[in-house]
Amino acid sequence: MLDYNLEQRGGASLYEYVYQQIRDDIVAGRIAAGEHLPSKRAFASHLGISVITIENAYSQLLAEGYICSKPRRGYYACELPEAPVLASAAEDADRDAAPASFGVHDSYGQPEQFAALSPSALEAARLWQSALRATLTSEDEREIFSPAPAQGTARLRRAIAHHLRGTRGMNVNPDNIVIGAGAQLLDTMLVQLLGTDKIYAVEDPGYLRLTRIYQAMGCKVRHIPLDGEGVNLGELLDAGADVLHLMPSHQYPTGLVTSIARRYALLSWAAEQPGRYLIEDDFDCEFRLAGKPIPALASIDAAQSVIYTNTFSKSLSSALRLAYMVLPDELMDRFRRELGFYASSVSSVDQVALARLLESGDYERHVNRVRVRAREARDGLAAIVRKAFPTGEVSIEHADAGLYCTVVAECEAGGSSFARALMHSSIPFIDISDCFWCTDGASVPENSTQILVQYDDLSPKVLKTLELQLTGPLCNLSE
Repeated sequence: MLDYNLEQRGGASLYEYVYQQIRDDIVAGRIAAGEHLPSKRAFASHLGISVITIENAYSQLLAEGYICSKPRRGYYACELPEAPVLASAAEDADRDAAPASFGVHDSYGQPEQFAALSPSALEAARLWQSALRATLTSEDEREIFSPAPAQGTARLRRAIAHHLRGTRGMNVNPDNIVIGAGAQLLDTMLVQLLGTDKIYAVEDPGYLRLTRIYQAMGCKVRHIPLDGEGVNLGELLDAGADVLHLMPSHQYPTGLVTSIARRYALLSWAAEQPGRYLIEDDFDCEFRLAGKPIPALASIDAAQSVIYTNTFSKSLSSALRLAYMVLPDELMDRFRRELGFYASSVSSVDQVALARLLESGDYERHVNRVRVRAREARDGLAAIVRKAFPTGEVSIEHADAGLYCTVVAECEAGGSSFARALMHSSIPFIDISDCFWCTDGASVPENSTQILVQYDDLSPKVLKTLELQLTGPLCNLSE
C-alpha cells in the first residue's frame, strides 16, 4: 500500500498532494510500469481521507496519462519512455497554480461568424478599456511612449514569467521571452531563426493556416496524423522532420491531450539530433475545466528543445495582437545576433497595460469568470445531449480540456440531426473533417460526424433554443 505523509503537503490541497506524490513515484520508477494502484476505497481508508479525494487524484493522473484504467480491474501505472526531463519540474509544476490565462491563434480557420463578440469578448473589451485608461493616466509617460526593445518591455516580460511560473509550472528567465504582434508574426520569426531549409511538421487534422504560413516562407511541410495519445511517432520518424509544431495540452480541432508517455517520446526525438525543436502551441490548455491544468511540455524539457508559444487572443481579443514565445538559451542568443534589429511590433502602451492586468490580478479574475461560464455551458450542453439522445448516438468528447468540445454524432439513428439543430439555433460549429490537410490520411469515420463547438457560443438562451430544436414537440430527428 502506498504511504504518504499528508502533514508535508504544505499549502497544497489533499488531492493535489496525493496526485503529485503518485506522479513523482511513477516518474522516478518507484511505482513500476504496470503496477496495480490501490483501490480508491482502500487507499482512502489507509490515508484517512475521503474517497472523492483519491478519485480526484486518480482522475488527474488518468487525464495526463500517468495511469490507465482497466474495466473491473482498477488503475495501473503507465510505462514512460526515457527522455531528457527536468527532475524538478514535477515537483514545482503548478504547486501554487493560480487560474490560468489562455490564448488561441486568431481564428484557427474558424468561419467568419465566430468573430462575433461573445459575452467574454465584451467583458474583455471593458477590462481592456479600463486598463488603457489607468495606464494613460497613472503611468510614467517616458515608459509608455518610449519605443520598446525588440524583445518587448522588461516589465511585461517579467509579468509573463511570473504568470507562467504560477500557471504552467515553468521557471522562465524574462530575458528569454519575446513579445510579438500575434502568433502568426512569431511563427514567421521562428522560421527566420531556425531556417527555411528545415522540414516542418504539423498535426493533421490541425490549424490549416499554419501550413500556409510555413509554405509561404518557403519551407517544406509534413502533415503528421494523430493517434489516441497525440502525434503519431512512427509517422513523425518517417517524415524526416526537423521541427514539430504541436498543441499537446489541447489539440485543435480534436481536443486531444497528448499523453505523458508520448510527451517523453517526443522530447527524446527532439534531443536525438542537434537542431531539432518542438514548438509548443499552448493556446488554451490552462483552461481545463476539471482537475488541474495539464503541465506544459516545456515545463519538463531538460534539453532545451521546446519553444513555448502562447497568445492573449481569446482571453482578451485577437484585435490586440498580443503574443509571446519563450526561446531556449541557444536560440535566444541567435535571436539577439540575427533578429535583434527588429523594432518591437507591439506598442509600449499596450505592453504596459497588459503588464498592469497581470500584476494586479484583474486578468486572473477575468479568466476565472470566463471559466465559470464555460463550465455552465459544458454542463448545459451535456444535459441536452443526454436528454435528446439517450441511446448514445451523439456523445461529447474532450469536454474538460479547454474552451471547446468535440461532439461525435453517428450519421445513422438520427445522429446527423444534431448538426442540423445547431444550424437552426444559429450556433457556429466546425466540421473536423474540414481540418484535414491530407485527404488520403486518417480521417473521421464515414459513419459519423465530428464537430467542434465553442462554449462561449452557448449562452443559456441559445442552449434553450437548442433544447427545443432537439426535444421540443415539433422536432423531427429523422428529417
